Amino acid sequence: MSIAFNYRADQRDVATACPAAALRIARVEVFDDLARAEPFWRALERDDAWTTPYQRFDLLSAWQRHVGARKGIIPHIVVGFDAAGRPLFLWPLGRKRMGPFTVAEFLGSKHASFNIALWRREAAAMIGVHDIRGVLGRLAREPGGVDLLALYCQPLRWGGIANPLAALPHQLSAEDGSCLHLDARGAAAVVSPAMQSRLKIKERKLARLAAYRYLQAGDADDIDRLLTAFFALKAVHMRSRGLTNVFAEPGVSEFLREASHLKLADGRPLIELHALEGGGEVLAVYGAIVDRYRFSAMFNTYTLSDQARHSPGLILLRHMIGACAERGTASFDIGVGRARYKSFFCKEPEPMFDTFIALTPRGRLALPAFRAAFAAKRTIKSKPALWAGVQSWRRLRAR
Repeated sequence: MSIAFNYRADQRDVATACPAAALRIARVEVFDDLARAEPFWRALERDDAWTTPYQRFDLLSAWQRHVGARKGIIPHIVVGFDAAGRPLFLWPLGRKRMGPFTVAEFLGSKHASFNIALWRREAAAMIGVHDIRGVLGRLAREPGGVDLLALYCQPLRWGGIANPLAALPHQLSAEDGSCLHLDARGAAAVVSPAMQSRLKIKERKLARLAAYRYLQAGDADDIDRLLTAFFALKAVHMRSRGLTNVFAEPGVSEFLREASHLKLADGRPLIELHALEGGGEVLAVYGAIVDRYRFSAMFNTYTLSDQARHSPGLILLRHMIGACAERGTASFDIGVGRARYKSFFCKEPEPMFDTFIALTPRGRLALPAFRAAFAAKRTIKSKPALWAGVQSWRRLRAR
């Protein structure tokens, strides 16, 4: 599918003479096939596009192949080009039927903590709300297209750059993020001396276990072993809390295994696996996705054995933050959502927002319900008494 903007035929010459003109949107295309969008996606990645590591082509194509396609999601990749035919931005969306409506969301679903389109860096700073509204207007005229855009979990800023989509009407997400900006001191820069002391005492007890160590998975055997332990432990944890285990959904294990085995151009893994092990068991596991700016934890779990009392998850976090500081990573997060352990390390809030945009008359009918549902979810999660009641009900249901 293709939607064209009507610009003068001499736009290419104008762009050559005026660099700012090269950032004007000359054409927009919508691809329902990842393979057709891949060359433009890869081009933006090679040019250091402004985005998060969750929008890498390799990650989202693996997710779509194993998970999205099984859910009936069809790629809906919106690409804007300049007059020279180079991509200015790419919105990695997927559309699906929700009752009588067709809704487009970011690919990756709950497995992507942060959602941002891919933008050429100079375009992210210069394209304004009128340009974006122009793209939306042309999407609305696409025959048989999408009724509603539902774009969740978008950070207001990333790497010091404001999110262009934040210029549109939006509302706060149900949950916020938080991060840690790193320096050479690592975890010691943020964890209180009392907490540091407690963790050192706990780790000395774990260190008595045979073959105790902190590791990052370095070969295929390590990857498979740590993922097998993760899936088994996570299933028990989720069941005990009365939560739906998203990692048990069809295709998810295949997606994470493929992505963990894939390598980036520089040889690093697409998903890094970090773990503590000792005494013949995996004590804690974190899966993380990383770029030069951010180390972002995607998933985690820890042992249910007697060793759990020594807080292996917190000790593993301390090791991971230290490793990130050593290699010069600028920022670290433990995913989106509230949890007390996250506040020990990541104290800097990252506000998140959702954008709901109706593209058709049918979408305008659905718009108030979407907005109200997600506003109510945020209200519940922001009120300790309400949220505690929900968690108690879940635990009771699990029993």
